Amino acid sequence: MATGHEFGEPMQGASGIRSVRWRLLLAHDASASTCDPLAFVVESALGAVDITDASSVDDARVALFSVDFHVALVCLDLPPAPVGGVRLAQEVLALDVPVVLITRSLRWIPQSASALRELPWAPPDAGVAEVGQAIVDAMARFSSIDRSARSSSLPDLPMALVR
Repeated sequence: MATGHEFGEPMQGASGIRSVRWRLLLAHDASASTCDPLAFVVESALGAVDITDASSVDDARVALFSVDFHVALVCLDLPPAPVGGVRLAQEVLALDVPVVLITRSLRWIPQSASALRELPWAPPDAGVAEVGQAIVDAMARFSSIDRSARSSSLPDLPMALVR
């Protein structure tokens, strides 16, 4: 019978460096291919990133209460468009999570949610630099919030995004 000592001592970590990955919520209409390239663009912009792909407002809500996100990309095409995306963006902001709107135009934002017009935004076909800058801008809007109360620290921005 094995005693558990046949393999010696447990291995020690080689580097001792803890890597913090970005946790990003990507909320978009999965039935439309419009936002499909965004996951690859975000990965290119941030590097080490865990992307939670939410295909509905309800999926996004469940994710928001189970994961501590660093930033959320919310597409205004979430059904029922644009109200679904607008409501979700407002809920995410209420949780003190920075938001980048994904839309081709801010004209879809109803007058009742005009505060969302101040958020950074990018079109669904945006490139790495544009999405990266929108994420930097969203994070900058929350620099005054005490994020030390959050369960995890913020990962470093890739040097290409830091000005």
